[in-house]
Amino acid sequence: MGLALLMGLVTLFLSSKNWHWTQILLVTCILFAATGVLYMATETASMHQELRSGIPRLEKQLATLEQQNELLLKGSDDQKGIRELDHRLQIVFRERGRVWRQVQPTGQIDNQGRIQVEILNPQPHGLDQDAIVFAFETGPPNNDSPANGPQYLDEFRVVSVEANGVTLESVHLLLDPRKRELLARSKGPWSLYETMPADRHKLFANYTDEELQQMLPAATVEEYIRHGKPANDDDDQWHVIGLDENDQRVAENIDQAVKKLYDRTLRDYAYLFSDLARQHVVMLAEIRSVSEDNKRIETALKSAEELSAFRTEESENLAQDLNGMQQDRAAIEKHRDQLTQVLAHAKSRIDDLLTKNIEMANQYTQIQLSQMKSINALAPKPAGPVLTGR
Repeated sequence: MGLALLMGLVTLFLSSKNWHWTQILLVTCILFAATGVLYMATETASMHQELRSGIPRLEKQLATLEQQNELLLKGSDDQKGIRELDHRLQIVFRERGRVWRQVQPTGQIDNQGRIQVEILNPQPHGLDQDAIVFAFETGPPNNDSPANGPQYLDEFRVVSVEANGVTLESVHLLLDPRKRELLARSKGPWSLYETMPADRHKLFANYTDEELQQMLPAATVEEYIRHGKPANDDDDQWHVIGLDENDQRVAENIDQAVKKLYDRTLRDYAYLFSDLARQHVVMLAEIRSVSEDNKRIETALKSAEELSAFRTEESENLAQDLNGMQQDRAAIEKHRDQLTQVLAHAKSRIDDLLTKNIEMANQYTQIQLSQMKSINALAPKPAGPVLTGR
């Protein structure tokens, strides 16, 4: 191409003596244009050749990638495919429900138990009015003092929906006054769950004993550590499962099991939290009832003490009256004894006088009879019959 350009220039130089300058200019432009076209054609052919040389390799690579994509999509005997994994993921999502993380409370809880929260991710958040969500505080656990670590807040109902958040209403606030204090001091962030998270053994299967001790309270961490390990003789039947020689669970007669493992009992947190709230309400009612009973008993005890003091004073007064009456009785009895003696003496005198009177009457009668006999003896006898008055 360079040689052709050089020959063209030489030809133009030799023809410049015979050609008009316009012809020379036209031929020069044609020469340079042809040179450019020739250069571009050469480069294009080179590029086509280079690109076409890689087509078999790319086609082979494309076939390999398509095969790999097909394998990833459908899976194999040793590896699950995207379709099956996506199906399992959808099942997990359906079991777990939707989750909204990094939810931030933006105000204080009001008298009706309502609080506004901000949801920045996802957008739109997808929460509808009257939906039920379960709120948890997020953050590292506090094993030394679990009450001061992240807490389960409560079950909430969505009462209003905004673009960047919602207004939540506590379901158990009126039943449990402690919820107000817990929500008032919670600064976030929260995690909102559409359904209460379920307890599963596989959630803790990949953690070491040390990690479990850091995550869980000391009161319950032992059962998480022992799960799947050989059972002890003192373990109750509710925490022991039996496996056969194929590591299949023995359902009926556990005594026929080849080995026995410790099995942690799963917890239904939705039921437990609801039942604890119910028990707390019952306990509050019982405490209030006992407090009122104590007040009534204290009032009755105070009245009894006042009555006892009154009765004690009355008893002391009656004792004084009794002492005076006993003294009066002693004086009366003494006077009675004296009167009895005087009366006995008077009665004795009367008896003596009566006896003397009778004796004197008898003597007087004898004297009269004696005098009558004397008179009768001295007097003459009457001539006729004597009338005696009979």
